[in-house]
Amino acid sequence: MPVFIYKAKKEDAVTVTGEVTARDADEALDMVVRQGLLPVSVDEKGANALPGAVRGQGVKPRQIHAFTRQLGSLLRSGVPLLRALEVLARQMHAPRDAHFAGIVRDVALNLRNGRSFSACLAEHPRVFADIYVTMVRAGEESGRLKEVLESLAVYERKQDEIARQVRGALVYPAFMLMVGVCTVFFILSFVMPKIAVLFEGMRVALPWPTRFVMGLSRAVRVAWPVLLGLAMAAAAGARFMALAPQIRRRFMAFVAALPFIREFTVKTDMERFARTLALLLGSGVPILKALETAVPSLAYEPLRRELSLCQERVAGGASLGACLRESPHIPDIMVQIIAIGEETGELAGSLKDVADTYEQEIAETTRSMTTLLEPLLILAVGLVVGFIVLAMLLPIFRMDMFAS
Repeated sequence: MPVFIYKAKKEDAVTVTGEVTARDADEALDMVVRQGLLPVSVDEKGANALPGAVRGQGVKPRQIHAFTRQLGSLLRSGVPLLRALEVLARQMHAPRDAHFAGIVRDVALNLRNGRSFSACLAEHPRVFADIYVTMVRAGEESGRLKEVLESLAVYERKQDEIARQVRGALVYPAFMLMVGVCTVFFILSFVMPKIAVLFEGMRVALPWPTRFVMGLSRAVRVAWPVLLGLAMAAAAGARFMALAPQIRRRFMAFVAALPFIREFTVKTDMERFARTLALLLGSGVPILKALETAVPSLAYEPLRRELSLCQERVAGGASLGACLRESPHIPDIMVQIIAIGEETGELAGSLKDVADTYEQEIAETTRSMTTLLEPLLILAVGLVVGFIVLAMLLPIFRMDMFAS
């Protein structure tokens, strides 16, 4: 069985390391917990592991949303913060929650040793994003931690709804594409070779569509190990890209710049930017710190550069509305709403209205894209399969013509 190297903390916050032998990372994690330790990382010996993370484990946005909502409810009920964290950690019984439970216990342990809640959360940047830590710090400083956590829970739910909406819209087209590719592969690999035997005995010149499909069929049968290797390499590349922030950021910037995706990306970025900024400002975070947190989260590089320049101008004394007016990607009506919010002192409310408007536009764009993409994929798959069928039937039609 493989050997796992672990790093964990004792009750007195002392960090210890050691080795355990287990079937997999989940069993190794359970063994560390049974020793009365709080696991920080559990990595297979000799494997390329991510520092500071339990290999094979991850914290999903839905888990963080549930944690934030439940923590806010406990604090509003009068439960002290430390006790609330311990209660939440104890109730995480499922194996998939083991890693997150360990993180919550680590936060509670550091909190018991006198550190601030935001500082404890900042030790886990892979789990708690900058906006989360900034919001909690603002809530601690203003004495409104309960309200801030409830606002954070609403914010995370909104972002998760938009992400699920986009993913859900792509499920059916992706399924159709996979079925189409599998159908074409099956025809070329198993059906076409049996029919090609009949055509090879004919002493007439085969039409070019038939010759093309027969050649493609031979190539697929001969090169299928290469195709399988390319598919596995693509999957490994996607996994590596997901674990490499710089590569993932560049790839997302490339995809966001594509003509058909650019407009949708700008809308998604503006919704996230406006909602993040509204949440931070509403929690008492200064506008410069709020901009510093909100701007880096944007995916579209030109828009991020424009808003970075806007951040510098706001630091120099300019108004946010005047800076946004110079961006070609932001509609004038949105700029006017933000400018009026600045004049009336209700900038957070105006930004929330802008975010709600963009959220509606994203939903409409997603529905339109799905409505258009589904028939296009069906048409594309039908044309490919139809071309293959026609290529198989053309020699038969030619034989009938010679026979008559």
